[in-house]
Amino acid sequence: MKSILVGAVAYAPQIVPIWDTIRDYANEYFKDIRLDYVLFSNYERQVQWLLDGKIDIAWNTNVAYIRAKAASNKAKAILLRDTDINFQSVFVSKKDTITSIDDLYGKKFGLGSLDSAQAAIMPLYFLEKNNIKFKEYSIEDIKNVDNKDCVAICRFNSDVGKHGDTGRSEFDVLDKIKSGELDAGAIGSTTWARILQDGSYPDISSFYNTPDYCHCNFTIIDTLDVSLKNAFLDMMLSQNKLTHDPKIASMMKLEGLNKWVLCDDDILSGYDSINEAMSKQNLKDIPKY
Repeated sequence: MKSILVGAVAYAPQIVPIWDTIRDYANEYFKDIRLDYVLFSNYERQVQWLLDGKIDIAWNTNVAYIRAKAASNKAKAILLRDTDINFQSVFVSKKDTITSIDDLYGKKFGLGSLDSAQAAIMPLYFLEKNNIKFKEYSIEDIKNVDNKDCVAICRFNSDVGKHGDTGRSEFDVLDKIKSGELDAGAIGSTTWARILQDGSYPDISSFYNTPDYCHCNFTIIDTLDVSLKNAFLDMMLSQNKLTHDPKIASMMKLEGLNKWVLCDDDILSGYDSINEAMSKQNLKDIPKY
């Protein structure tokens, strides 16, 4: 019997029920294929296993996908969530303090983990695109900075290796803005939507949204058996018609999607700016952990 082994990173407790549901559904859906999954503690190991052929498919962040592509021109994105399209980074501050990106001069600005596209890589990229000058400081040193000619930046490198998936570094930034230790910072659009919904930071507002880019995707090496790839895609896409099923609906809610979407050239162009940003920031090599 043929098999498909999928890799995912264990960044939160809900990962197990998500993948238990997908595995169980797949093994009822398939007639002659068995699907299983393996969890990783970081995306670098997952990408390496994909490149080495130890897993067939990887549920990758945008950063992991770009690194896989940089390491092998055979890496290919095949499927993503609808919520991975038109993703943005959001710049936030206390209400009525900053109204535009140009107001950041002389301010203290927080970034998330160095390998988080939404909270660090793309915010830096778009600061540069807007010709905003900045200088990086440690969390300790930024407290005493008084420089009106640039933006003082500090990073919160929480959970490096998980590419910002835990969201911890974004909430580090939000908490420092709330306490007044930072003037502003960058978070992902899904984090921003969540805190608007639950009202957890009522004194914080947004003042800049970056242009759109893409987030996660299922990545393969294109030597994967075509029949296995197509079977996996058919199985995942079939879930789009089952949102009335309590198990599928719960899985989709936990994974943060409304439907699965096939990657095409138009969608894949959403990774171009991330590729450029990671090239400029020398982040395309796969770190060793």
